[in-house]
Amino acid sequence: MNKKQIGQLFIVGYQGEEPSSEFLRFVEEWGIGGVIVFARNLSDPAHLPAHLARINEAAGQKVFTSIDQEGGLVLRILSRGSLFPSAMALSATGSIERTEQCHEAIGREMLSLGLNWNLAPVLDINHPDNPGIGARSFADTPQRVAEYGCAAIRGLQKAGVLACAKHFPGKGHARVDSHLTLPSIPYDAERLERFELLPFAEAIKNDVAAIMTAHVFFPAYEKTKDLPATLSHSVLTGLLREKLGFKGILVTDDLEMGAITESYGIAQAANLSFHAGADLLLICHSSEQQRLAAETILRSLSTNPTTGQRLEESLHRIEHARKKLAQQGARIELPELKKQHEPLIERLHAESVRFLRYESSMVPLDAAKGRTVFCVPQISALVQVEEEHRQGSLKALIEQEYPQAETIVYDPKATGADLIALIDTEIALGKAVDQMVFLTYNAHLFKGQLEAIKLFSQRITQFAVAALRNPYDLADLPQIKTCAATFGFRTPAVKALLQVFKGEVLPQIEPWPVDTSGW
Repeated sequence: MNKKQIGQLFIVGYQGEEPSSEFLRFVEEWGIGGVIVFARNLSDPAHLPAHLARINEAAGQKVFTSIDQEGGLVLRILSRGSLFPSAMALSATGSIERTEQCHEAIGREMLSLGLNWNLAPVLDINHPDNPGIGARSFADTPQRVAEYGCAAIRGLQKAGVLACAKHFPGKGHARVDSHLTLPSIPYDAERLERFELLPFAEAIKNDVAAIMTAHVFFPAYEKTKDLPATLSHSVLTGLLREKLGFKGILVTDDLEMGAITESYGIAQAANLSFHAGADLLLICHSSEQQRLAAETILRSLSTNPTTGQRLEESLHRIEHARKKLAQQGARIELPELKKQHEPLIERLHAESVRFLRYESSMVPLDAAKGRTVFCVPQISALVQVEEEHRQGSLKALIEQEYPQAETIVYDPKATGADLIALIDTEIALGKAVDQMVFLTYNAHLFKGQLEAIKLFSQRITQFAVAALRNPYDLADLPQIKTCAATFGFRTPAVKALLQVFKGEVLPQIEPWPVDTSGW
């Protein structure tokens, strides 16, 4: 074995819009298998094809060019690209067909930039207390996640990009974020097979090209305490390869996450994961750690020749996947694709808005009836996977759609006391408020918002709540008579909500992608 064989095992990230000469030398020296692109590399997407061509040239081959382009809160292509709905929003539309169409559109926009592998869809089945998944998940039942997730896979692969089901064996019921620390999911094997594993089994039947591992401990499958699935031979080889029969490429989640680094060195983890059964090792940020991991695996294999077969297995799967990559024909520019996709995207956002219940006095909402106030969250990234959000001001959007209304922008992480004081101060400057619409931002996790809602809904008769991120905010507000969810906070999702409030679109009360009984 040699450096360029070992380099095939790595998917690496680079800093800045343009890959540095040092990074390109590393790619050339090791024949790196692929790169991952983030928003930090896309300040101007028009430059990306040229940058990726330089990486291919340095590697001496067509490399995997991957990205997390899930839709909703995880979108890396923001400038010039379509603002695709979240997975949960697509599930709310009730249309498997349009979910497939949406992901085909995602794939087409990726290919226009030279990207050939989407690290999506998320096949985790969400639990309300999960801090990092939420609306990234299609639903809270295995059957619905499987149906919509497989539609996403078909759409992406129809477009000519590889799809990747994540995060195996399923981390939707984790109660902590693996970017920060190691979660444990203590369910028994029977429950995991019936619930968490079902979407992945269906994805395998639908010929998904790749599966991504979860940095989660599953005691039902792994006897070594606190050994993440990413490093577990029992999970990656015994369960995924041997029991479920997966023959595609197996890629790790980023090995720089806290769930790994709190107990392992990154290079050590890369070596353990490779020997456990991973084909591709994802290191997204540190060039030093990327090189160290490659050198560690080279030494490991050089000192133990009997593991050569393990390397050959991965190289064979990697080469098989590379042959599936679409041959790039005449490239359609991203702005043209965005224009083509606009009717579909607008329709999906419009069809995904769901009202749990509503009063006819609030929907439609007439700002001319009295003093009307919108409380709007300051949009920011809540978990590391999001990066920072770049989007237009929601305040400006509301003022455009409702010029007679007032808008108060609040910090969603503020305490109840601080939030109440802010709103009190703002509304004290005028006559009594007649109507208020409070847009929440994960209020089920940041409960200061709930405290403010409960107080002001008692003072203001005409009151509505709309959850802009996860729908679970509505579960704690049975007293609110007009409640809606958008399953996303980006401009098209909020605009679709406002269209309902303005009476341009009728409010829809079903289907819901999550169980709302008791809300």
